[in-house]
Amino acid sequence: MPNKEENIGASNFKFQEWLIAIGLVAVCLAIYAQTFGYEFINIDDRAYIFENPAVLSGLNSRSIYWAFTAFHSGNWHPVTWLTHMLDVSLFGQNAGMHHASNVLFHCIGSILSFFVFKRLTGSIGQSTVIAFLFAVHPTHVESVAWVAERRDVLSVVFWMLTMLAYFKYHDSLNAGTTSPKIWMTATVSFFALGLMSKPMLVTLPFALLLCDFWSLGRLKKFGDLKGLMAEKIPLFALTAVSSVVTFVAQSSAGATVTLKQLSIGERLANSSQAYVKYIVMMFYPRDLGLWYPMDETIDPLKTIGSVILILTVSIYVWTQRWARPYLLMGWLWFLGTLIPVIGLVQVGLQSHADRYTYIPYFGLFLIAVGIAAEFVGRYRIDRRIAAAVAAIVICCLGGVAYVQASHWRNSETLYTHTLSFTKKNYFLMTNLCLHYVKNSTIEIAERQCTDLLEATPPTAEGYNILGLLRTETGRIDDGIAYFEKAIRLRPDWGILHAHLAMALSKAGRTVDAEKELAIAKASTDGSVNRPTIARVMNEFALAMENRGQTGIALQYYDQAAAADPTFKDAAANAARLRGKN
Repeated sequence: MPNKEENIGASNFKFQEWLIAIGLVAVCLAIYAQTFGYEFINIDDRAYIFENPAVLSGLNSRSIYWAFTAFHSGNWHPVTWLTHMLDVSLFGQNAGMHHASNVLFHCIGSILSFFVFKRLTGSIGQSTVIAFLFAVHPTHVESVAWVAERRDVLSVVFWMLTMLAYFKYHDSLNAGTTSPKIWMTATVSFFALGLMSKPMLVTLPFALLLCDFWSLGRLKKFGDLKGLMAEKIPLFALTAVSSVVTFVAQSSAGATVTLKQLSIGERLANSSQAYVKYIVMMFYPRDLGLWYPMDETIDPLKTIGSVILILTVSIYVWTQRWARPYLLMGWLWFLGTLIPVIGLVQVGLQSHADRYTYIPYFGLFLIAVGIAAEFVGRYRIDRRIAAAVAAIVICCLGGVAYVQASHWRNSETLYTHTLSFTKKNYFLMTNLCLHYVKNSTIEIAERQCTDLLEATPPTAEGYNILGLLRTETGRIDDGIAYFEKAIRLRPDWGILHAHLAMALSKAGRTVDAEKELAIAKASTDGSVNRPTIARVMNEFALAMENRGQTGIALQYYDQAAAADPTFKDAAANAARLRGKN
């Protein structure tokens, strides 16, 4: 039996863990509680939540089926969809509570990361610092403060649960019990849930091999690799399946950038520079925003310098693989977990993104904390001084993160902040204009959008917004012209045909309007929702009524009311027309 001193030691140890967990929650809330009063933004939040009929229906049999079968917005992540649907069932469209759910998962991920790195480092002090760095780092604000990035905060929870289950699997092997199969099943299950939250977790099996090398001591020579790979076949199989599904989902939505748009050489140059940018951002998190446009020209000196830096560090950590294995572990974690998002398979024309650091930075945190621990030990620095320095660093990063989170209050505050330090950021300029369209008077929106969009190259998005503004201000012919220009650029974008049908109906061009309405109704790209179709059909019915074709008008009024029961105008118009007849 354990003696009294052992029981007291274990009790103190557990109390210390509880204090660390409470501290992690406290710093997360100190930074992110402000988001509980924030709005959705109109990039991704619109398609993912507040204009997504499946999500807005809450958790039900139809929405659950949709979550597992839809390639919506170029993604397949059913677990993430289910959490959004649960939020709607519990809180409706209260954006603050959706933000609160993100913060909750970030807190859980931070706590789990402490236990994972406590096992890897064997040090409570080092694992505590790593967990706090993860909780407060400013580049992680995007993952937490952006509701649509629920997939990020969920993915870390399942990543850490997968690693903890794998550690249990390793322990059960050494103990010679019958539970290894149970723990490997748990490992595979958590990994599958993680992939269904965000497919970026495809690199996790390789991270487990790094754990085999350092800390677990299972990969001591090259010959050990065969057996370690064999036991992870179910994990690698899931990685392969997830990679194929993700590529198909993104390609079907047109999210992947073709080689004509961005060559292999340009991708490699941007990827090498992005690695260095992420390293700089970790130590100097300044000018953080939502969207960083690709450089118009590739700077060969920057590219060569980036490649030399990556190769130099890689060679050095390899030479230190036995003396200081945590360096190789951390560096390969950083390089490897970024591969899915580094830009070799380009999704969207952005050079890099803050949210992509959410998991990879654990590798750099491990290196930084490990080197600091060596320095403290070598020079016999008082641990209280070391703890004070760590606390100061964490507080400084937390302060920067708090300010960064404040920019996410709404679309306008976020986009104007990012536009203040990025150049030719046409994507955000267009979305800022869309924000004005939805949240300002027509006169203000038209003035702001005209100024913004005149500075951008011709895009379907820009023409669509200008078309909406011209139509709303009564310049219907101008609106039709803009919609037609947009369709020439993106003929397969369903919402453009819906908007053109609306404008044509207002102009009394019912034959053309009906053709465009049919195209919009047949669209499968997810851009046309039932409320939009209901309003277009109602406008078309009004046009038909004005032409005296009341039978067709009544038919479309009824269809509009059925498409969106909350749209009262259609039902009222149908009742009015029936009263006349």
